Amino acid sequence: MTNLSEHAYSELKRKIISGEYAPGTKMREEHLAKEMNVSRTPVRTALSRLVDEKLLVLKGRTPVIASWASWDILEVFELRIMLEAHGAGLAAERASQQELDAMHALNEKMQAAIDDDLDAEARILRIQEINNDFHHCVLDASHSGRLKEMLNTYLDVPMIVGSFYFYSEQELRSSLEHHRQIHQAIGLRDRNLAEQAMRTHIMASMVRHKERISKSPAQP
Repeated sequence: MTNLSEHAYSELKRKIISGEYAPGTKMREEHLAKEMNVSRTPVRTALSRLVDEKLLVLKGRTPVIASWASWDILEVFELRIMLEAHGAGLAAERASQQELDAMHALNEKMQAAIDDDLDAEARILRIQEINNDFHHCVLDASHSGRLKEMLNTYLDVPMIVGSFYFYSEQELRSSLEHHRQIHQAIGLRDRNLAEQAMRTHIMASMVRHKERISKSPAQP
């Protein structure tokens, strides 16, 4: 049953993030179970997890695809480009050695996760987690409570966090290389370089998102 639940969860999450299911779509257990050729129990478990991750919302007792229109997500990217670049610049001026060491350690962990021979689902979830930790680490190193309050919500948007499901091997390694460049620029105490490295990193993610959405007929 655990394997069936994991399969249902992975498949539904992929379809939601890719836009195969449009925002507002009702996710009915019976229909999804038939579609995936499983019983309703693993589907129910998967839907519950997706509600917890805010990819689904409950309308009454029915899970519905959260209404993240494509322009909503692009706006989040644009805000992150501005705010995280500023945060990386502040980190170049304010990061402690301990925070620099933490960034380096996260990059090493991400390298190990990319190279690991885990099953595909576990591997991507691990990479997503480490990626998110790195961005929070840079934000913490900015030592700006105001900026952290503004950015925390944007760093955890599920439609963006989950985009690693669609990265190629080359794109995963490119993302890690961006992280290394950000860490290096912060370590050099070069504010302009740190801002540029972060801006480039997030813009690359936004371009990938636009390409994926352009191929999805379900998006508004």
